[in-house]
Amino acid sequence: MGQVKQLATLAGLQDSYVHANGQLEHIDAEVQASILRAMGFDLSSEQAIANQIAQLQQARWQEPLSAVTVAEQQQPFSVRLQLEAAKAASHWQWQIALEDGDVLSGELLLQAKDIVEQAEINTVAMLAFNLPFQLDLPLGYHQLTLTDGKQPLSQQLIVTPARCFQLHDSAILHKTMGPAVQLYAVRSARNWGMGDFADLKAMVAPLAAAGNDFIGLNPLHALYPMLPQDCSPYSPSSRLWLNTLYVALDETPDYQSCTAAQQLVASADFQQQLAACRATANVDYPAVAALKQQVAALLFQHFQQHELAQQSERAKAFQVFVAEAGISLYQWAVFSVLQGQLFWQDLQTAAWQQFPPELQNPNSPAVAAFAKQHASAIEQQLYLQWLAQLQLAEVKAECRKQGMAIGLYCDVAVGTSRSSAESWGAPDDFLLDLSVGAPPDIMAPKGQNWGLLAYNPVTLRQKAYQPFIELIRANMRYAGALRLDHVMALLRLWCCPLGADATAGCYLRMPAQELFAILALESQRNHCVVIGEDLGTVPAEISELMQHYQVLSYRVFMLEQKAGSYQHRDLTYPPQALATVTTHDMPTLVGFWQELDLALRHQLDLFPSPAVADSLHQLRESEKQILQQQLGIAQPDAATLVRACHLYTAATPARLFAYQLEDLVLLETPVNIPGTSTEYANWQRKLPQHIETILSDNKVLQLMQEIKQARS
Repeated sequence: MGQVKQLATLAGLQDSYVHANGQLEHIDAEVQASILRAMGFDLSSEQAIANQIAQLQQARWQEPLSAVTVAEQQQPFSVRLQLEAAKAASHWQWQIALEDGDVLSGELLLQAKDIVEQAEINTVAMLAFNLPFQLDLPLGYHQLTLTDGKQPLSQQLIVTPARCFQLHDSAILHKTMGPAVQLYAVRSARNWGMGDFADLKAMVAPLAAAGNDFIGLNPLHALYPMLPQDCSPYSPSSRLWLNTLYVALDETPDYQSCTAAQQLVASADFQQQLAACRATANVDYPAVAALKQQVAALLFQHFQQHELAQQSERAKAFQVFVAEAGISLYQWAVFSVLQGQLFWQDLQTAAWQQFPPELQNPNSPAVAAFAKQHASAIEQQLYLQWLAQLQLAEVKAECRKQGMAIGLYCDVAVGTSRSSAESWGAPDDFLLDLSVGAPPDIMAPKGQNWGLLAYNPVTLRQKAYQPFIELIRANMRYAGALRLDHVMALLRLWCCPLGADATAGCYLRMPAQELFAILALESQRNHCVVIGEDLGTVPAEISELMQHYQVLSYRVFMLEQKAGSYQHRDLTYPPQALATVTTHDMPTLVGFWQELDLALRHQLDLFPSPAVADSLHQLRESEKQILQQQLGIAQPDAATLVRACHLYTAATPARLFAYQLEDLVLLETPVNIPGTSTEYANWQRKLPQHIETILSDNKVLQLMQEIKQARS
């Protein structure tokens, strides 16, 4: 197994890690072997393994110039150049084409002192040089070209800032607050059974008036328009685009001028279905989608006839949007229609890996023929995406108008689903036969397998990190703050072979330094604060990188029920943090206190053993005692408990403070139970009252006012 260990190390797999409880855990060689096979390595013989070890050792010498260099602004940097010793020229010219169009140039003389490594690859002597540059380049994405008078060599040169954007960069010095909202869960008098962008826009003014500087949101990523039952915002079809079910169709210009759509919505049958969708305790996604699909079809038909056919200004704006959006949007639209068509013919074809072979490649003639045949349905998906972008842009503008310091606080999922448009369109970007998750910890004693894909770190670097850049840009487009779910993924990802549980995994290393640097660049360009969700098994390297790049930590009151957290409050909730009482992956405060979450875990068989269950019950009793003692509350009722916990956490030094609306309305049931899929109605539960009622409730407004005072 020594060779397997060596191959695993070269492939980026860790052989150990520090558990969340501080214990060093070693990864069995058999586990590493199964993951290597899933990555495409041949372990059938010692010779095959030896050959692949040699290939990986030699691989980094294959390109004279790598695809990318990431350098910090106002710091000297060097570029690695690899040449055959017998052919290495000493005189080189360089040229840097800056992002703004300017061009810089100069000459370099290679000297023996610049040699940093030597190797013999297939009997050929190789030399590696570090070419030093003393240039004060502007931030951005530039192109470096080197030539010795023969064939030119080029690479992307990314110049990054020292840190991410901070609120004080915009002269915002006060501590901020805002609610965390599951948008789909919002009830209103006008929506169609789930919250939408019109609801979100209507929430801005009353929340701003109550002293809130942001609205936190679940991921708004595009899901599966033809498979609305697949509703997890953390298992998206594309993280580059929006969930079009959030479009408020009745708030569009086309609805205002489309008599057919208005008549359909006004009909007794439609109104009856609408009332049923609004009345459910959980979002009935298929029913909501069916209603929206009927109206969307009429609106798009109207748009075709009255805008596209006339080449109106709105038609031109739509066409510009589609052209600028590029291939990823078009592929998402094609995939959505294709997946829907195939799924309803054969329920086994939800994942594109089960599509007919000729339809698994987005660039195949068969896909082109399908797209031509279903051009109108595909264009309708593009139209709905355009409406989604317009409406969310209106929300961002409303946040600014109402004086919110941050506006929208958005969330980006750690990965894309294996059956996603994102992976169908660019399969090389991902490790398709591995699933990411997390090792066992106190929140999930059996570990977690999220069924999501990891970026392939080799491809990521070969593409000069463009997939990651596009991901961050897309999610900062409307955000004043962005939360990275499971920020540890920038350093390493817990990967398991398909079909294996989370205990059969190990960590895969990622190029963290460069990803954080690029994150800082996009953060500064978009004036967007970055929060890293650093819960669970958090290595020291992540904490150091977050501190260096000023990515805010994510501090959760419910996870800090130990005496030391209270005694060292300012360290537990430092200024460089977002503090919150609970999260969407945890019980509500009332549920925590009544231990309803533990009862649910028993019911769903989520404890690996009775001993673990007993220990967690004992821990809960201890946590509740500490909370009571430290906050000075006896036997609290729900309202007293919620108030005390929120005012304590709001008063901490953390620059951002988020509270769950569910807690303010004393809800008992959780949004999501980690480690479950179909066992619990995750991502479906609605708020108990209309949002208009909640935001005009004197008790809710009073608590918001007290939180604001505590923040002062």
